[in-house]
Amino acid sequence: MKNILVCVSGLTPQIVTESLYSLSVQRKIKIDEIYILTTLRGKKVIEGKDPAEFTPKIPLKTEIENLCNKYKIDKPAFTQNNKHIIVTKEESVELFDVRTDEENILFPNKTAEFIKRKTSDPENVLYCVISGGRKTMSVHLANALSMFGRENDKLLHVLTSEENEFKGFYPVTLEEDKALQLSEIPFVRLRSIITSSLTKKEYLSKTYSQFVEYTQNKLKLISDNRKILINTITREISFDNRTIKLEPLQFALYYKLVERNTEKNPACSIQEITSPQFGKSIKEILEEYIPAYHLMENMLNPWWVKGFDAESFRSKRSKINSKLKELFEDENYYTEYKISSNKIYGSTNYMISASNNKFSIIYEQNNPPQGTKAKEKIKNN
Repeated sequence: MKNILVCVSGLTPQIVTESLYSLSVQRKIKIDEIYILTTLRGKKVIEGKDPAEFTPKIPLKTEIENLCNKYKIDKPAFTQNNKHIIVTKEESVELFDVRTDEENILFPNKTAEFIKRKTSDPENVLYCVISGGRKTMSVHLANALSMFGRENDKLLHVLTSEENEFKGFYPVTLEEDKALQLSEIPFVRLRSIITSSLTKKEYLSKTYSQFVEYTQNKLKLISDNRKILINTITREISFDNRTIKLEPLQFALYYKLVERNTEKNPACSIQEITSPQFGKSIKEILEEYIPAYHLMENMLNPWWVKGFDAESFRSKRSKINSKLKELFEDENYYTEYKISSNKIYGSTNYMISASNNKFSIIYEQNNPPQGTKAKEKIKNN
C-alpha cells in the first residue's frame, strides 16, 4: 500500500511540510510520496526562486529533507520537477495564477485528471490537503476527490495558530506541535454513481467539466421516481405516456437483462450470451410468456440448443435499442435503459445501467412466475 500526500500550494509551501509533519510525526502515518498542485508562480516559490521578499528562498525539497532528518522519518519520494509538481498548462504555457473563468476551467481539469489517475491504482491511498493555494484551488481539489475518491482516501485541513503562521516549515518546539492541528473533512463519494454506466474509455477520456455535467444528470435520474413498465402479457415497454412493443425474442432478451440486474454482477459477456445455458434461459422466458411463439420456433428451428451466435445477438440488441430510443426525449434516460456494451480485452460485456428499482414488471393476473428471479421484482397492475 502506498500513502500519497497531495497538496495545493500557492505562496505558502509550508502547508506541505506541516501536513507531512502532522501525518508522519503526530499520527505516525508513513507517507511514501508527495505531489503538489500549483501554478507557475507557486512552482517558483516551491523551488525557492520567487523574487518577493515574503516568500521562502530555501527550496521546499530541502525543508522536507530537514524535517525527515530531524524526526527520523522515511523521506517520501519528491522531486522538484514536473513529476511531483503539477502545474496546469494552456497549450504549452504554464498558468501563472488561477483567477479568470478560463483558468478555473483549466485548473480543475488538470486536478481531476491527476486524482482520477491516482485513484485508478488500488494500492494508492490519497491524503488530500486543501489548506494551501487560492480558495478556488482548494475547492477544485475537494471536488475532484468527491468525484473519484474511494473509501480510504482522506480530505484534510491543516491549521496552526496565528503567531506560528509563516514562522517556519514545521514545528520544532512542543508549543508549536500543540498549535498544529490536522482535521479530517467528511465528503460525499460519488465514484460509484459516476462509474456505474461508463466504459473504461469514457471514464478515462472525460474532462472535469464533462464529469460535472454527467454526474448532475446521473443524480437527476436517481431522484426521478418514474419507472420503466414491462408488460409480460402484451410485450410492451412503457415510460411516461410512451409505449413500444418488442418482438418475442427481443422482449425475452431485454427481460433477461433486466432480470440480471438483480444479481451482484449484472454484466453478461458475449461468451455467456452465446452459450447454450443462456439460450436455454431465453427459451424458458418464451415458454413462460409467449408459449405459442416458443412452440412454433422450437418446431421450425431449435436455435436454443446451441444458443445465439454473436452476430445474431448484436443485431437484436441494435433493434431493441432503436425501439427503446423512441421512449425518451432525454438522451441521458435512453443511455440508462438501453443495452450498453463495454469492450474489454478479449471480450465485450453487455448490461442495462439503470438500477433494478427503476423497473416495474406487470405479470398476468398480477402474479409473477414462480420459477424465475423475476418474482422478486415490483409488480404493478
